[in-house]
Amino acid sequence: MDTSRVTSAVRDILEPIVVQHGIEIVDVKMSNEEGRWILRVTIDCEGGVTVQHCTTVSRELSVHLDVEDLIPLKYNLEVTSPGLTRRLRDEKDFARFVGRAVKIKTNRKVSGRRNIRGTLQGYDEGLVRVNLADGITLDVPIEDISSARLDFSF
Repeated sequence: MDTSRVTSAVRDILEPIVVQHGIEIVDVKMSNEEGRWILRVTIDCEGGVTVQHCTTVSRELSVHLDVEDLIPLKYNLEVTSPGLTRRLRDEKDFARFVGRAVKIKTNRKVSGRRNIRGTLQGYDEGLVRVNLADGITLDVPIEDISSARLDFSF
């Protein structure tokens, strides 16, 4: 099955649903997990995602998917929030979460480090600026980032 075609079609169906409710699409993924197909839709909104948001999107999306009959096999639909340690993917995410704690892993060393933990200061012209606990500020080229997440600790 062409999962990229499915996820693209699901995004097209999903977009007007989430816009109507003030929600944004974070990710749409179709994967086979232990022999079960899962269509996982991750959503977010200002102030955070509630169970009601997930329920509303799930119900409305399910109706459209049943009518469109896009997925020719048995699957489970999961609508979820990105969580407290959500991935940061692009400049929009880096701009949105300024002031928050982040963990970044890089493909190559930046100032001698591949694992960077600190406070996100911003994004400008391809560079993610992070203030480390020791007061050092690093500019990390976005193309060198292999993964970036919000950092949450108790």
